[in-house]
Amino acid sequence: MASSMWERIRRLEDCDALLGEMIHRMRYLAPTVQMLISSLCGQERFGRLGFLRRCRELLLEGNPMEQAWRTALSEDEKALGKEEAQLLAGLADVLGRTDLESQLDALTGARELLAVRRTSLREHTEKRGSLYRTMGVLCGTAFVILLV
Repeated sequence: MASSMWERIRRLEDCDALLGEMIHRMRYLAPTVQMLISSLCGQERFGRLGFLRRCRELLLEGNPMEQAWRTALSEDEKALGKEEAQLLAGLADVLGRTDLESQLDALTGARELLAVRRTSLREHTEKRGSLYRTMGVLCGTAFVILLV
């Protein structure tokens, strides 16, 4: 269980890096949303984010950005976590649909919320990991005492 939580934390770190890269590219390169998603899919560091590749596939099939983004995130909800997937899904309302500053503000806000969530998950996982280790030692000790 703890390893799956750490994997989830790593995915959230990847999401943070993704949003940061999106902000950078949108600010300085001004690509279309489809070009942005396609170029990000080509980067190895975002390989764990299955929703990104799925979003690109849906866009190439002709789905609108809002629908493609939401569908891809809902399909990858288990890997990201329900709350985090919903938070990212909210970006569908602004990506490619509003002015640049509104999109950048939404991405920055999502990054901040993900950072808070990631910190909370990390603290929770560290506490649980410590608890499980202690319980393992105590159970092992009890087993040895029972055998003697």
